[in-house]
Amino acid sequence: MKRCSYIAVLMGLALLLGSCWPTEPSYPRPEPWLCSINADGTGFRKIKKSPFNTPGLVDIYMTKDNRIIFYGEKLWISETDTIRPVSITDNIYTLQQQPARLSQSPDGSKLYFASKDKNIHELDLNTMLSRQLTSESVRTLRNPIVSDLGNFITYTSRGYGPPSRFTEFLSWMDLRSGDIGYIPTIDSICVNAFYSESEDFVYYEGVNVKRSRLDGGELSLVSTGGSMYPYSTFGVSSDNRYIIHVWDEYPTLDLKCHDKQTGNSVRFPIKASLDHGYIAKICKDANIVFYAEPGYPDKLKAYNLDTRIDFSLLKENGSIALFTVYSIAPTWDGTKLYFYADVSDR
Repeated sequence: MKRCSYIAVLMGLALLLGSCWPTEPSYPRPEPWLCSINADGTGFRKIKKSPFNTPGLVDIYMTKDNRIIFYGEKLWISETDTIRPVSITDNIYTLQQQPARLSQSPDGSKLYFASKDKNIHELDLNTMLSRQLTSESVRTLRNPIVSDLGNFITYTSRGYGPPSRFTEFLSWMDLRSGDIGYIPTIDSICVNAFYSESEDFVYYEGVNVKRSRLDGGELSLVSTGGSMYPYSTFGVSSDNRYIIHVWDEYPTLDLKCHDKQTGNSVRFPIKASLDHGYIAKICKDANIVFYAEPGYPDKLKAYNLDTRIDFSLLKENGSIALFTVYSIAPTWDGTKLYFYADVSDR
């Protein structure tokens, strides 16, 4: 009898401990997926689970005709319905990983990128033929950005060599003639530059965002705050009105959207990753900025520069749980966002 009572007590204790034991989540573990969602928060789709057979993947971009480009050790391109990436860079090119800047001409026909051979290259998406634009052997050229009319690129250089100091220099190239020149700056480090041909001013990011002529004249302050890291967050809207950049001043790390006409700005917390940089991009043909807000889980946001409406794309009570965002790629017209993230069904 005593033995039966003892066994009953043990069984009761086991049941009690079992009820206190942590249970597994009611939804599967998050997995890395390439996904898409409409800009109004509808139409979420898991497209393909990683890996994508794209070694060294650090970023993704959309083309004007809504194909997706993977930026890793090479460039790959794919239709979005079925992800089957095809290499589009020559075997001699190994791309720079930081910054993973892929700049596209206004008509969407040409890509500009930096390779580990220290030079800037151009790729024609119609013919898939590439050409080397620079012939640098000392300094490392990187971060090409196409001008608003597509006739110039600006880029930065780093390392010892002319000019004879260890710093970051800004340069420009006329794509029609091949002429190259330096942009004099007062900052020792300038990591991003955009030349507005329509205004004949170059906007560049260092300690703050400034503007000047290509020869350094008429220098003025545009926006306070800046970043010393040349990631692809820096951008200018297609109407040349808005500049987006990162306010990187410890302990503040914000995305800043600056209106050049009014001088007004808004700031949002932005996610930073040592491997992927800051996660924010402006649409090529729409005044919309998509970005990742840090936290656990991360949040995907869209900010309309014209209406000043900030919108969360994936609601917390939805059927999908979003955890970590790695990279984003909005379509040129801003109607859809493609993103690579850890997600799970609830």
